[in-house]
Amino acid sequence: NTVLTSLDLGRNKIGAAGSTSIGVALERNTVLTSLNLGDNSIGAAGAASIFVALERNTVLTSLNLGRNKIGAATSICVALERNTDNSTGAAGVASICVALERNTVLTSLNLGGNNIGAAGVASIFVALERNTVLTSLDLGDNRIGAAGAASIFVALERNTVLTSLNLG
Repeated sequence: NTVLTSLDLGRNKIGAAGSTSIGVALERNTVLTSLNLGDNSIGAAGAASIFVALERNTVLTSLNLGRNKIGAATSICVALERNTDNSTGAAGVASICVALERNTVLTSLNLGGNNIGAAGVASIFVALERNTVLTSLDLGDNRIGAAGAASIFVALERNTVLTSLNLG
């Protein structure tokens, strides 16, 4: 499909196997701007399938991966880094951060309810000091605690683009 711009598959229990199928279909779609895969228990393997496919997508501006148990989804950032048209748990978050530093298209990212923790949130906000396009970020229900909140407020002093932040 070369015309689909928005896809909402939230709460459909697609799991890793279903997201692999979505990934195969998305490899040919270069116009998708909005993707909602929230609350599908896709895990790290499912996230890998989606993001490998989205390496070819140069227009994705909104991504919802909330409540998917993706803790160490390293593939998310690897795919965004490899997307040359975009200039593109803790280990996965580190990779997400590298991609956020380089990505020039993604404006909205939902990572709520993925148990990212304080260290993961701190890493994300270090990356957001360099990101110039992400305006909306949802990190709600990630157990960030006082240390995570402190790192957010320090980073927000330097980030001048983020206009919406959900930590609830």
